[in-house]
Amino acid sequence: MARAISVLGTASDVGKSLVTTALCRLLTDHGLDVAPYKAQNMANQAGVTPDGLEMPRAQILQAAACRKAPHVDMGPVLLKPLSQTGAQVIVLGKAVGRQEARDYFGGRMAYREAALGALHRLASKHAVIVLEGAGSPVELNLMDRDIVNLVPAREAGAALILVADIDRGGVFAQVAGTLDLLPPEDRSRVLGVVVNRFRGDAALFEDGIQILESRTKVPVLALIPHVEHALDEEDRPFRIPVDERAPDGKLRVGAVLTPRVSNTEDLAPLLAEPDLHLTWVTDPRLLGELDLILLPGSKATVGDFVHLTASGMAEALRRAAGDGAWILGLCGGYQMLGERLLDPGGTEAGPPDFPGLGLLPIQTRFQGEKITRETTASSRWPSAGHPLHGYEIHHGITALTSEHGEALANGGAELGWRLEKAAGSYLHGLLACDPWRTAYLNAVRADRGFPPLPMQVADSIDIRIQRWAAHVRAQWRPGAWERILEAVT
Repeated sequence: MARAISVLGTASDVGKSLVTTALCRLLTDHGLDVAPYKAQNMANQAGVTPDGLEMPRAQILQAAACRKAPHVDMGPVLLKPLSQTGAQVIVLGKAVGRQEARDYFGGRMAYREAALGALHRLASKHAVIVLEGAGSPVELNLMDRDIVNLVPAREAGAALILVADIDRGGVFAQVAGTLDLLPPEDRSRVLGVVVNRFRGDAALFEDGIQILESRTKVPVLALIPHVEHALDEEDRPFRIPVDERAPDGKLRVGAVLTPRVSNTEDLAPLLAEPDLHLTWVTDPRLLGELDLILLPGSKATVGDFVHLTASGMAEALRRAAGDGAWILGLCGGYQMLGERLLDPGGTEAGPPDFPGLGLLPIQTRFQGEKITRETTASSRWPSAGHPLHGYEIHHGITALTSEHGEALANGGAELGWRLEKAAGSYLHGLLACDPWRTAYLNAVRADRGFPPLPMQVADSIDIRIQRWAAHVRAQWRPGAWERILEAVT
């Protein structure tokens, strides 16, 4: 087996994914052959490998940190929630159906062998594996069914790093409680603790570090200050404000937040635009104030659109469009812009037939087979000839109901369509195409009375990873990096 480090957490959303990402980049830049791994991920943030298979966005990000192409062995089991109790199950890149939690967790874990097989394949090809856990490794009622935390760490003989989130409070109880509940065989392999999301003067927590180390007999490897890293996280939408009004003089842009929003990394390139204010929107009253409204992807398009209808958001979107707002839908958001959503097989967590916004002359029929592929195209609107590159991941097949409007690119309505100020596309990564984004936003600017801007080059994922890794590297306490290297070399 390769040498391994497993990044575990005191709870969900303490920063395990991004600490893992930083370790992947720092160890890779040290000259090691590194690969990421997470046995099972529960998230709607997913992407596509070069060979057209689906896997978690978090492990795609970590693969990029390792300067490697993503492979499904890095994230072999993906659960995409459809309801409070059910999820679509993706195994080694392919959807294998929907399961209720009671069935999935009720007996012997059906996908344990698939997950551990993937770990062994990675370990046979790479020198170092950086594993990521899920939630807490010491949920006592779940430990006999947990295939994400201690099972793969033991299989790989991994040293353990424990991440705690000081921003949520109770960091001493988080760390001491988790370490106390770890089985002795695992407790003995703990390298140290990373205290994440610190705000304020780090010098004022020196006594806290001394208390932690004295109480637990485990070193604190780093105290990481909070920073806006602009990287997507595995189980939460892209970090931007919610329902925040734009200051005067800014192009007002809002992204509609739905319960099963997905692929929110699509929004990141907008942060490069200096005259633009971006916020999530949950309040229908704010839509009438916006210049541009974005409808991001969704794991359950019909279910999410039913939610938008019940909350008044759908009618507010129609009113905003009628009042002159621009609307751009991506993947599930593109489907919502059409006239009907037809889901006879029930893949989208809603009724079999539901009316859409009616802003584009399209309708979408959902099918059992999922389309997952990398896609390249050439733009036709708002100006022609811009190269577009991204990926598609959707159940729906979209077709025109009339010829009104025009295609966004050379793929026709199957890739994207536009009518007046409403446009949509299946292409995740559309806004990352700097020339297209510039042409589109300049059309919005011209319509809303803003001067055009030259092309802004959005920070690539690689630049954002490098910036985040450098931030973490600067926080290692004396001897911490050497301790990590000793565990993997």
